[in-house]
Amino acid sequence: LSQLEIEIVSERTKFGLNGAIKAGHIPGKVPLGYYRDTDKTLKVDVTTKDIVLRIFELYLEGKSYQAISNILNEEKVLSPNNKKWCDSTIDRIINNKIYMGDYERYKYDNTKETELFIDVVPPIITRAMWEEVQKQKEKNQRSYCRNRVYIFFQKLVCPTCGKIMTCKGAGGKKAKYMYYFCDNCNLYYNEAEIEDCLIDY
Repeated sequence: LSQLEIEIVSERTKFGLNGAIKAGHIPGKVPLGYYRDTDKTLKVDVTTKDIVLRIFELYLEGKSYQAISNILNEEKVLSPNNKKWCDSTIDRIINNKIYMGDYERYKYDNTKETELFIDVVPPIITRAMWEEVQKQKEKNQRSYCRNRVYIFFQKLVCPTCGKIMTCKGAGGKKAKYMYYFCDNCNLYYNEAEIEDCLIDY
């Protein structure tokens, strides 16, 4: 095939995928709170949607990712991967727009620009709740940053887009971890790993 023919096929494939997503055919692993119906669209799973809703509610109460995972583990709530809940699992749920009905394609592909599809699946939370969660995230981050010293604050830039990377904290009372991240490219770097690289250098 010539380069032009390849580009035409690629464009047609893209439009086909876009149409499928807009029709509710979401690719990849089914998120907690949903199931894939016989028509291949995502539908709300009544047996697990309350877990998702509770996670968002606990977060709005001021609970950290680690605190939420501890609560779910203590109550022996089944996790998406049938393992113990951890803060990274809570993080993925809290930051997944699928729960308000939207789908982000290429969210975790740093080589491509993220594409947002609005209202393509039945929502589990309202858009108002999503907005409240975003405000809570900013509040938590400001509070955490006030209590921690970020060695590389305002000094690191994203290697992909060049944006100044933001500080973020995670962990419980005993162990806390500091990260720098780019929300444009969804890149995360652990502060300890950065320090190790500089020491080795």
